[in-house]
Amino acid sequence: MAIVFQEGGRLVTELIRNRPPKRAVIIEHLPATVIEEPEEVREATTEEGKASSIEAGCVPCSLGHLSICSGGINEAMRFARSGGMDSNEVIDRVSHCLQELNTLEREDLTPEMIISLPPWEKELAVEALETSRATRHLLEGITTVGELEKAAAKTQTAYTQISRKWFKQRIAKMPKEEKERLAEKAIEKLEEE
Repeated sequence: MAIVFQEGGRLVTELIRNRPPKRAVIIEHLPATVIEEPEEVREATTEEGKASSIEAGCVPCSLGHLSICSGGINEAMRFARSGGMDSNEVIDRVSHCLQELNTLEREDLTPEMIISLPPWEKELAVEALETSRATRHLLEGITTVGELEKAAAKTQTAYTQISRKWFKQRIAKMPKEEKERLAEKAIEKLEEE
């Protein structure tokens, strides 16, 4: 089971690392009076001409943004303890975290990106969106090292919780064939070592 989780983590890391640039999403059919998940989502074409579906992003990308933000404000804490809140290093890292959160909210977790997700992933997307907003509001109002420390701790905890839920659900929902391929790949890697 640990090997499956490890290989699943590597798979997700690779997906995040190789994700295509942001693209427009076109929804074919969405009733005007009733808000429902669309039955079909047309594939969007990236600038390179490669087709990719809407499911390529959302929660995995959001986890990446939360991870970068968490790491950035953890690092800001190191500088804040020695140089205070007005240190350029603290300001720059907090500002970068705010940029990541804005990207998460305004590109990766827009309603048009969330609408076609399966219910389990939609729930995590909403949780990540709420975490992002709460963190952004905390960071926009911080004035002391103690407030920065609380924001860093809350962000790290939220990232860890959402990440764990996503990985567990992703593996639980993985088709049997994919699980078997992943297990075979893990066994091959173990044999190589």
